[in-house]
Amino acid sequence: MALFRIVLAVALLGLQVANAWALQIPRVSVGLSDVIAAVEAPFRADGRGTELTSLQADFFQRSTIAEKKREMRADGRMYFKPSSDSEPLMFRFDYFRPARQEVVCDGRTLWVYLPENRHVIQSDVAEFLDPGRNNPLRDRGINFLQGLGRISRDFTITYAPQATDLEGNYILELRPNRSSVMIEKLFITVSREVVMRRAGGLPRTSAPAALPQAQRSFAILATTVVDHDGNSTTMEFSNILENEMMPDVLFNFTVPADARLVRPPAGR
Repeated sequence: MALFRIVLAVALLGLQVANAWALQIPRVSVGLSDVIAAVEAPFRADGRGTELTSLQADFFQRSTIAEKKREMRADGRMYFKPSSDSEPLMFRFDYFRPARQEVVCDGRTLWVYLPENRHVIQSDVAEFLDPGRNNPLRDRGINFLQGLGRISRDFTITYAPQATDLEGNYILELRPNRSSVMIEKLFITVSREVVMRRAGGLPRTSAPAALPQAQRSFAILATTVVDHDGNSTTMEFSNILENEMMPDVLFNFTVPADARLVRPPAGR
């Protein structure tokens, strides 16, 4: 159950440009507000909807259980559709290694499928994700993925003690403004190129053709979730594709005939 809570925390809660290109980036003055805006902007709706309508990426995950001083590693592919005023958040995480696992959410039901154990853990999440439900908890910082367009409202945000990584990307530290059972703090690594472009320091047309991902809107390179027991989960994202056609059927899940269906008790 502890592992399930870590997976759920990550779920309800992101590429690196060649050094030669990075050296060509003009110098601009970038503040904390610019870094935050680069994270939020693709998920903020205007009259035409959100800038980012779908996202898929490879991920590498490291989960650490503090009490046991044990680290677990995994990798896979994620698919993500942001929420809107009428449509709920939908996502899918397909784990390839060390063991197959599927985490699928259609915005109302969350399934965690463990083929090795032939278990499917099914949870009702409509109360938190469905925009048609009137629940004040839906707007809290406990749901990180759904709230990416408003992190400045849900979290107190500062630069992390290590403000940048070796590539000059920014690292933010976020603490929920309201108490969260699963999250004590978050760290987000934010692409320097995306921040500088949005701040006016990097023209959208100036990237060489060999580096198309420099033009992306999604600014998150990695996230780390830390809970109140000191357990942490880091996810690093690569091979990002934005605004590709993504049918809703991708976020549906059918329980295999040989699998045992488990429903966690209410409140967990």
